[in-house]
Amino acid sequence: MITPKIGKFALTAALGMVLALGASPAQAAQPAPLAPPAKAVAKPQPWWTHAVIYEIYPRSFQDTNGDGIGDLNGVTRRLDYLRDLGVDAIWLTPFYPSPNADFGYDVSDYTAVAPEYGTMADWDRLTREARKRGIRVLVDLVLNHSSDQHPWFRESRSSRSNPKRDWYVWHDPAPDGGPPTNWQSIFGGSTWEYDKPTGQYYYHIFLKEQPDLNWANPGLQKAMHDVARFWLNHGASGFRLDATPYLFEDTNWPQDPDVKSGAPVGLKPYNSNLPATRAALRGLRKVVDSFPGERVLLGENAISSIADLRKVYGAKGDEINLPMDFLYKDVAGLNASAFKARIDEAELKLDGLPPVFHFSNHDTPRQWGRFGDGRHNDRIARITAAMTLTLRGTALMYYGEEIGMPDLAPDELRGIPLGPKRKVADNRDPERSPMQWRAGKGAGFTTGEPWLPVGRSAASVNVEDQRADKGSLYHWYARLLQLRKTNAAMRSGAYIPLESGNAQVLAYARRDAAGNGVLVLLNMSGQPQTLSISGWPDRVPVSGGMLMSSEPGAVMDWQRPVLEPFGVRLVGFKGG
Repeated sequence: MITPKIGKFALTAALGMVLALGASPAQAAQPAPLAPPAKAVAKPQPWWTHAVIYEIYPRSFQDTNGDGIGDLNGVTRRLDYLRDLGVDAIWLTPFYPSPNADFGYDVSDYTAVAPEYGTMADWDRLTREARKRGIRVLVDLVLNHSSDQHPWFRESRSSRSNPKRDWYVWHDPAPDGGPPTNWQSIFGGSTWEYDKPTGQYYYHIFLKEQPDLNWANPGLQKAMHDVARFWLNHGASGFRLDATPYLFEDTNWPQDPDVKSGAPVGLKPYNSNLPATRAALRGLRKVVDSFPGERVLLGENAISSIADLRKVYGAKGDEINLPMDFLYKDVAGLNASAFKARIDEAELKLDGLPPVFHFSNHDTPRQWGRFGDGRHNDRIARITAAMTLTLRGTALMYYGEEIGMPDLAPDELRGIPLGPKRKVADNRDPERSPMQWRAGKGAGFTTGEPWLPVGRSAASVNVEDQRADKGSLYHWYARLLQLRKTNAAMRSGAYIPLESGNAQVLAYARRDAAGNGVLVLLNMSGQPQTLSISGWPDRVPVSGGMLMSSEPGAVMDWQRPVLEPFGVRLVGFKGG
């Protein structure tokens, strides 16, 4: 629980910067020691409990054959970059064969590599080389649906008596011949598509080209478990699970009372998070746990409360190891109070299980523009980076985040031709643009014509230039990642909720078993803000000095501490 306010923040340089709450400078000169630290846990935590996982959209990361499409060999080529940056693992979005109605999330073969991405030999080389560099590789496993071009679905729709008919969700028409229910797809329109040859409808919560798999069928479950075993045997360290809430439907098939009201389509009692989902995820977890090497499940799970998020881990922690915290991701704007509420609940109400913090991904606008104000985006990016990478648990990064890549602007996307490289336009294109490795044509991503335009920002926002500039956002990220690895409190210490005394400033601390730690101060406003920190659970620690600051060399008056606009401070402290 959050402890009550117990004093005021006072730091005196003459005393070696002592954090004194409720104490005068004279009293602070002889600080009482912290209470005895909790006994250290003998068993090391699994790697994934404190990992940084870097999401790669392979199509846009690095092209090695000049066709304008990124490939697996491109990821392998950039492994040294990822190692130097300091990430622990990479998550690759789908690279399976696919008609690309949903750019890979409509899978036509679960145990192969699409030709545009390479071969299985390329995959095996990637995992082998990644392992040499201490980097694990996660595969995006699309659980809820396949492509309508998958051999399983082709068999399923071939006749009502086909053995795989029940591997998908089929239903007779309504009495009037129309769809069985009025349910609406997340991508628009009915969730039902009529199949004239067999006289039934099949169900799809997403596109009609993405028929839902029937997880109630034991044969289908076994087949998907075999898919998982295939990739685990080929070096995968686990999976990011796509669209986990939608595996089961209410087979009473009730009508949706919200359709006529125009309510948003999304999680509904009849189409998401049904009890059978829990058992299916436990079954998949058993498969993954049967392999050595601390394999892991990272889950995309839509939830509406922290209590819902806790359920996704499993009552015994036996379902998804790392459910992504969308409550944190979806905070609107740079709001210190809102972030504090979401962070405190994730850190304190998940029974000690590791939270998963992130902002950007292949479905979400990049944080550079989402939180930026158009003038101070670089400073604001340092805040969001510091916040995500200094919290307990697992952090996700999206490729290009470390250099402040922006989304493509509307005019950069205008007039893109369709064709063999690009079957459909997509409103998520802006955040999926090619990685900006250097300035110039192709931005180091390709020597050919890129499948999506390279952002004009590549002229000034690119890896090559930022690695040469020690004050760049890239080096800010690299330093945070290094601190996370080398500082015991940052790596696996407890989270200490604090009060900043200012609605514009977020404050918290991380502390290890020895009582040493890091105080994190984040000013989420464009004005200077004074602080009055309170909430330490016991005696106040002695400062160990400034670890990182968004204002290099800046001096703060700790008698009346002030954070500069969009300022970040990471202050080390010792256990007295």
